[in-house]
Amino acid sequence: MAHNQAMMHTYCHQLAATWFELHPEATASELVAFLKDEAHKAQTVAAEVYVAKEGMTMDEAMEFQVRHYDYRDLMRRELSMND
Repeated sequence: MAHNQAMMHTYCHQLAATWFELHPEATASELVAFLKDEAHKAQTVAAEVYVAKEGMTMDEAMEFQVRHYDYRDLMRRELSMND
């Protein structure tokens, strides 16, 4: 695993763990909703860069983000191999 990827994993794991510590009464569904919202916010910020620098529309930039930077399938495969 590359350093940047390892640091991103560390950040994501710490974000989830910290949120759960701050919301001990929360359900797993609430944690998933929080993480999905955070991911959407990050994708929106990244898409805004494509709008500004590449001249894409926001819809094009969001589609690009989802197509190229949606890691859910990769994560499912990775996590299922670790079980």
